[in-house]
Amino acid sequence: MLKRSFLVFSILLIAYLSGLSQGTTRGTIKGKVIDSETRLSIVGANIMVLGTVLGTTTDKEGNFLLSGIPTGNRQIIISMVGYKKQIKSFSLTSTEIVNLLIELDQIAIETEPFIVTANRREQSLEEVPLSVSVVTDQMIKNRHTVTLDDALKYVPGVSITRSQINIRGSTGYSYGVGSRVLLLIDGIPQLTGDTEDIIWESVSPDQIERVEVVKGAGSALYGSSALGGVINIIPLSFSTKPRTRINFYGGIYTAPVYNSWKWSDDARTSGGFSFLHSNRINHLGFNIGGSRTLNDGYKKNDFLKRWNGWTRLAYEFSPYQVVNFNFGILEQYRGNFLYWKDVNHALESKPDQTDDNVKSLRWNVGAGYKQFITNDLFISFKTNYYRSKWEDNIPTTNDVNGSGSTSEFTVADLQVNYQASLSHQFTTGLIGTYNNVTSRNMFGSRKGYGGAVYAQDEINISRKSYLSMGIRYDFQKLENLPAVNQVNPKFGLTYTLAQNTTIRMSAGRGFRAPSVAEVFTSTEGGGLVIRPNSSLRPERSWSLEVGIRQTFSEFIYTDFSVFRNELWDLIEPAFGDDGFVHFFNVTRAYTTGFEAIVNLSLFNRFLTSSVGYTYLYPKDVNKNEILKYRPRHLLFISSKINVEFFQISFDFRHLSKIENIDHELIDLGIIPDGDIRVPVYVADLHLSSDWASFGLPLVTSVHIENLFQYYYTDFLANLAPLRHIVLSAEIKI
Repeated sequence: MLKRSFLVFSILLIAYLSGLSQGTTRGTIKGKVIDSETRLSIVGANIMVLGTVLGTTTDKEGNFLLSGIPTGNRQIIISMVGYKKQIKSFSLTSTEIVNLLIELDQIAIETEPFIVTANRREQSLEEVPLSVSVVTDQMIKNRHTVTLDDALKYVPGVSITRSQINIRGSTGYSYGVGSRVLLLIDGIPQLTGDTEDIIWESVSPDQIERVEVVKGAGSALYGSSALGGVINIIPLSFSTKPRTRINFYGGIYTAPVYNSWKWSDDARTSGGFSFLHSNRINHLGFNIGGSRTLNDGYKKNDFLKRWNGWTRLAYEFSPYQVVNFNFGILEQYRGNFLYWKDVNHALESKPDQTDDNVKSLRWNVGAGYKQFITNDLFISFKTNYYRSKWEDNIPTTNDVNGSGSTSEFTVADLQVNYQASLSHQFTTGLIGTYNNVTSRNMFGSRKGYGGAVYAQDEINISRKSYLSMGIRYDFQKLENLPAVNQVNPKFGLTYTLAQNTTIRMSAGRGFRAPSVAEVFTSTEGGGLVIRPNSSLRPERSWSLEVGIRQTFSEFIYTDFSVFRNELWDLIEPAFGDDGFVHFFNVTRAYTTGFEAIVNLSLFNRFLTSSVGYTYLYPKDVNKNEILKYRPRHLLFISSKINVEFFQISFDFRHLSKIENIDHELIDLGIIPDGDIRVPVYVADLHLSSDWASFGLPLVTSVHIENLFQYYYTDFLANLAPLRHIVLSAEIKI
């Protein structure tokens, strides 16, 4: 009933607002954006009309067309990563088309000119009061990214523990349930309905234009699960001409140096292929892609076999009225390696676990509608249905044949953006969710629903200062448990000290409601017995950050921030008085620290480098100890050398030794040698050649991951990947 009422209300509101769009006097501009030095077209440049919410991007030839602009004296702002931002003035009438040629100057340091996620609208990075990192599609390609988390592990302040993401100490490891970081695709949540976990494999890297990583609590705009941050995937834009890309790759793991670790005489290999086709036919744009992934695994029973498929369509009724549709599917079969037999057999699991496996089928379908009602008013409506089904063959006392779960998560989001004046932006919206989980022997049959309303006001106080304030109310109900009601405010301020210096400050409240898995799990495995806890309370937080961005010259860009997150009622698994494991609200905690980022570009961009260092002090106040599974020091270095058609990339990451773990698992003898852990020092090398200048539509690459074969654990009794050598070839048609 809640879903139906929300959808009916949204449709009626869209129909009403559509009637307001008649009668406005408008004109049209078109043009081309080129590099001022090379005279080549610039693809993907952002064009925004100042004083309105209208905008577009350049196509494959660098051209753009923007209709329906209010007449009079107007200005557009043009920006592109790697180029100096430019503002162009012109006079517009309804009887002529203004034709513009825009020449952008290259800059040595690549900054992110426009961010979408921080305030639910496109805006300049200079206005954003939060720390935001951007992973571009080129970064993803350069690192041979098979799943997105492979690329995110090089983002400053981010660490990955067995596919569970941790931003600035917000998360330790919660055994695959209850993510404190919210994953979005084009602003829509992508968490499973039962465990509320991120399934990285369900997102094909080919469908990504860029990824925005917002650090700090995002619940004031995005609700539950954004307590530790937000990751928003911006989908790949449509090509204006037919474009096909096919990628093949194959790899091999090198053997360990210790004979006792060698469990197979066969080479452990990986391989796969992916394809992408993009085109626009008249008003219809579409992307379609798929992939096949195979991996023998460097550990025994750590194999995987995976199929992915996806498509995205958009139909433009006009430049200001667009309907889109998306679909994605993932089918996967993998081994289930829990932990090693012992340190002398680090690549083998216990004998009773060597045949454990998991099968899963996940798919989602969604649609959206966008319309510029007037030059000042923009609405968007998005909805998505995400179905996740998995089953394993791990016997329990509940079922000797194993466990399984099917979850269905539906979300609908209506958003309105209103520009009251050149210096005043207002955003508001409504969200409805419905969750249905069926599990034969782990969670039971559970239903939940929720709703939210949010609003945000953004004001340019002066030419140098920018203020944003927002608030969100959330309501969530799960089965017969007490409803969760939460109000989350946020505040942000940026101040431009000089042309190249911006100070920022932000504060916000976060929360996360317990997932179905945390409340209702009843199972056993790996020597543990887990039982339900229906008295769980939501996690809550306050986050505060102060930072400064400084461009010293066109060759050096820096960002420095200090942050503190206060945390209440953190949910963690722990042993109860009954001797079983339950999820409890066990922790009052805080994380504090600082982060420094330096980007360099030397010798006319022959050498580019990025260095990021994060210091964390994650404190469990109740126990007066360091929070579990959080490294205190994180260092990332990425360098790239460009020599005509040849490119060399080198990545290095260091994570300090984990200080606190689940010692009970070792003391009780459940995990042998589980307390063995060391700091992380890992280097990757990437070599690639683009043969286009020789008339060949081909890019060949060599990737060596864990170049120096450094041995470390990425979780208790789990040896991280060995050296992995991969050869790849990409054909562009």
